[in-house]
Amino acid sequence: MNRSDLDEKIRNANTVVIKIGSARLSGSEEEVNDFLFQLVADVRHLRDQGKKVVVVSSGAIARGRKMSETLPAIVNAGDSLSEKQALAAMGQNRLVNLYDSFFSKVNLPIAQILFGVLDLETGEGFKNLKNTFRQLLDWGILPIVNENDSVATEELKFGDNDVLSAVVSLIVEADILVILTGVSGFLREGKTVSYLPEVGSEELANAGGPSGPGTGGMYTKLKAATILKEAGIPTGIIDGAEKNCVRRFLEENRLGTLVGGNGKNRSYSEEEIKSILQSKRNGGTSR
Repeated sequence: MNRSDLDEKIRNANTVVIKIGSARLSGSEEEVNDFLFQLVADVRHLRDQGKKVVVVSSGAIARGRKMSETLPAIVNAGDSLSEKQALAAMGQNRLVNLYDSFFSKVNLPIAQILFGVLDLETGEGFKNLKNTFRQLLDWGILPIVNENDSVATEELKFGDNDVLSAVVSLIVEADILVILTGVSGFLREGKTVSYLPEVGSEELANAGGPSGPGTGGMYTKLKAATILKEAGIPTGIIDGAEKNCVRRFLEENRLGTLVGGNGKNRSYSEEEIKSILQSKRNGGTSR
């Protein structure tokens, strides 16, 4: 698919998944509020155009750590599994309350969806999750999605929310994934690459790991994009600090890095998505 065709596809995207990294929600109160004001305005604009939107948000552990300002017992909380699980349990409701306080100002009701790898692998979990997404979107509710970090273990995790956002994009059959990060996009020799038709070993070798409070990095963002490419879903990797970045990216496609889909849109079956998760757990798409 050439660039002009991609531009049109992005402008006409009907279902948009937006992934928000921890860095966007762990700065000063002024920085977080400014980001959320811009996000809410962009999502409201998309919804007014009749588009469906899903938000995949990191930040539960980061919001839990912020409670150290009033809870001395967690001032020295480290990175052990039990500590991160407890911080996630403390921060998740505060994260969702934060979103609700902003989206309610523009009359956008939200719903929280927490799930993990096992929820997709056992019983009717996959079907129930897909039906929940479909019903919420049909009702005009904005799903806010996160991995259930309070019970997830290292062996049974998506690994990071970049991969989670790719899986969610497949489940809801999104038209595009927009990843909001803390850098301008994928860099090559210090310059932002605006378009990547392919992601190969060279790009992955030049992609960095986590540089902030999150667990991912550019590597996992490119890996998420490669998962979606085979489904014909393009991925935008853009700086979330840019004013009205989501709206500008979708309308102009001139921010950050666009990783193009292969132009052959298709739905992924339950078995195919589970196979992707199995590959992730076996190291096929790990950081």
